Amino acid sequence: MKYSNINKKLGSFLSSSKNIIKTVKLLWKSSSLSFIATLIITVLNGIIVPINMVISKYLIDSVVNALKNKSPIDSLNKVLFWLVVEFGVIAFSYVIGRVNTYFSTIQSKCLNNSISELLIKKANELDLSYFENDEFYNKIEKANSQAVGTTIQIVNGLTQIVKNFTTLVGAIVIVFQLSPIILLLCIMTSIPMFIINIKIYKQKYNIYSKRIEKTRLAHYLQMVMMDYIPVKEIKLNRIGDWLEKIILSIYKDNLNQDKKIEKKQLLIMSIVDIFNTIISYGYKIYVIFITLTQRLSIGSMNMYISALTNLEDSVKNTLDNFALLYSNNLYIENLFYVLDLKPLILNNNSGKKEFINEIRDSIEFRNVSFKYPNSKKYALKNVSFKIEANQNCAIVGLNGCGKTTLIKLLTRLYDPTEGEIYIDNINIKEFNIESLYKGIGIVFQDFMKYPFDVKKNIGFGNIDNLDNFELIKTAAKKANAYTFIQGLSNKFDTKLQKMWSNGVDLSLGQWQKLAISRAFMSNACLLILDEPTASIDAKSEYELFKDFKELMGEGTSILISHRFSTVKMADKIIVLKDGEIVEQGNHDSLIKSDGLYAELYNMQADAYLVNEDKNIDVSKDKLKDIV
Repeated sequence: MKYSNINKKLGSFLSSSKNIIKTVKLLWKSSSLSFIATLIITVLNGIIVPINMVISKYLIDSVVNALKNKSPIDSLNKVLFWLVVEFGVIAFSYVIGRVNTYFSTIQSKCLNNSISELLIKKANELDLSYFENDEFYNKIEKANSQAVGTTIQIVNGLTQIVKNFTTLVGAIVIVFQLSPIILLLCIMTSIPMFIINIKIYKQKYNIYSKRIEKTRLAHYLQMVMMDYIPVKEIKLNRIGDWLEKIILSIYKDNLNQDKKIEKKQLLIMSIVDIFNTIISYGYKIYVIFITLTQRLSIGSMNMYISALTNLEDSVKNTLDNFALLYSNNLYIENLFYVLDLKPLILNNNSGKKEFINEIRDSIEFRNVSFKYPNSKKYALKNVSFKIEANQNCAIVGLNGCGKTTLIKLLTRLYDPTEGEIYIDNINIKEFNIESLYKGIGIVFQDFMKYPFDVKKNIGFGNIDNLDNFELIKTAAKKANAYTFIQGLSNKFDTKLQKMWSNGVDLSLGQWQKLAISRAFMSNACLLILDEPTASIDAKSEYELFKDFKELMGEGTSILISHRFSTVKMADKIIVLKDGEIVEQGNHDSLIKSDGLYAELYNMQADAYLVNEDKNIDVSKDKLKDIV
């Protein structure tokens, strides 16, 4: 057990050392000039302290000697000399202090930008699986909330250690001349404070880690209450007060925990400080005693007392900074944990073949099964089907049957747990992932609403042609979005979302049309629409899909929809239930087989009949032709 604890502490020390080295490297990359300047100034600041102690000794002794001299004016030159030297050193320390503040500020801002850049790049390259893991979000929250401040504290701690160590060396040289025993006692009495700090910092971090998810919830709810979109529902449902209580309750619990640990630290530190102060005055009494017995000059007495004070402070501050380094290392681990994450698909499984943005033969799933990370249940089970080139395929089924999961596998946001996926008889793992993405245009049901103008909201579908206005207009026309865009105040240059200056808010249906425009903008050989018409009216849906095959041109498309008026136009329909394919075929064959598809289709037709205006005379058979 003893050896286990030693190994654990050794491992913790090595981990801390590695993180500190990583932090220094990060600092160097972000601003090497500021790093060098701060280091040099820190060393100079440390040297100035013992130099001032020696100057002060000679200045006081020269004044005392001048007073003893019958003709004090004769000794004035020596006094003035030491005054000028002291003035020069102090003035120099003020100047480099200001310079240090400048470089420290620049260093802090550069570091902030560098860490933000690294986190953004990392988020951009990681696989989707990370973003569906709650522990990952806890790590991200810790990294975002603590990384910059903690990194700067580590840098400041390291510079303070350098400064204190430089001062410490000078103070040790002086105090050693007075008494080696006192020197040893000064160092030993600071160790209990160091041990206490380490334990308290560890307790603080444990408290912080245990409450991170609740704190993340409070931050999220606070953001929701200040967001234009959810605030309408919050007000109308009168849940604002309830949410406020939840948020404030979490913050209050956090505050009470912080108060408790801070009180504990205050009590223990106060007792240790009183003990150290008693010992410190014992040293001073000893120095005064030997001065009164004529063994020391007044200047020497002042120098030794200053040296003892600086020695105690330097040892204490050095150990405090080491304790802070340990504490900050606990927090900075989260940053480096996130930065060290590797994209599983992009790094390990991205092939070298270029996807040529053309499907010549087919898309094929062969015995594909899939479980989400940390889940024991299969979302898809032994799924096999083939979509021929230039074919329009619809996927239908009840919610949660695996429709969107199937699309995530085809687009390599995930890889199958079992089985293989092929395009033109080539395993999609063999394709370069970036080239595969270029060949796919997609609209997810939870599509993105970008806080930019209309042009960019469409142009993001083809980032290489972001400024090609003709392509953007063509995509908008295909998605039946052109008409409403022309009615906006600045047309394609209209800024979107009211939370930004001059921003305009769109209806959900209009946003969805922009998302579909984005898919058409991609000019991809495979177009995937996941619930593309959920928020647009029946007329717009009809306009969009009546010539859908013509819009697709020589392309393959996959459509997920609950609206059978759209689904029935597909060349092939795949019916999913509980992660398995239960039917395949076209509309007519599936209706004849009278299975799940026919059941769902007839249910929707009946629903339309019930909701149809009583003044409209329409037969059930005619309505089914529409539906």
